[in-house]
Amino acid sequence: MKLNLYINKLIRRIEKKIGKKDTLDALGVTRKTISCWKYNKYDLSVDQLKQVCILASKVLEEDLRMLFMDGLIQLTEDTMKQANERKENDGLL
Repeated sequence: MKLNLYINKLIRRIEKKIGKKDTLDALGVTRKTISCWKYNKYDLSVDQLKQVCILASKVLEEDLRMLFMDGLIQLTEDTMKQANERKENDGLL
């Protein structure tokens, strides 16, 4: 969930700079894909995270490493939360 919010925030910032169509074209995705990311209906892969971060670093003139690391932190937190929820549901915690 945190990763989806992080990506959504980045995409909105990119869209403000270059517009929605150019953002979609640069990422090679559809509006539906972006919507699925936003509403946590579709999990992003590390490759998709990288792609968004590369575009953000170019458009927003921010450090690629920091953008990507922040995304990886969000992904890790999401993964840990999901694992803990599964353990709780299975009665392991």
